[in-house]
Amino acid sequence: MNPIHDYLLELSGLLRRSRRRRIVAEVQAHLLEAAAADPLHASDPELAARHAVERFGPPARVAGQFNALRRRPLAMIQRVSAVTLACAGMGSIGAATVWALEPSAAQAHRAQATHRHAPRPAALP
Repeated sequence: MNPIHDYLLELSGLLRRSRRRRIVAEVQAHLLEAAAADPLHASDPELAARHAVERFGPPARVAGQFNALRRRPLAMIQRVSAVTLACAGMGSIGAATVWALEPSAAQAHRAQATHRHAPRPAALP
């Protein structure tokens, strides 16, 4: 059989179903182009195809790289969410610290607390 065809069959079985057709077509085009560019292509097309497959790499590694591409957006979303939450937390801590250390805010808070707990004047008869 054709080495490119065998390679594509093995690769197809290792890829996720959702993007399998597009990836196999892309790899096939690349392998056919590489085999056609090989100087041995005119004299021995099968050997040129075998060289193209060898240079492309093992199907398991290629499929692993393509399958990993799908997971990256989710990982990116998780990282961005973690950084956003960390920034929000640090911002809250910073704002609370500034508020607590600001003299006018502390005085206003003490005055308000004292005003609430001060005895009320007796009502006039």
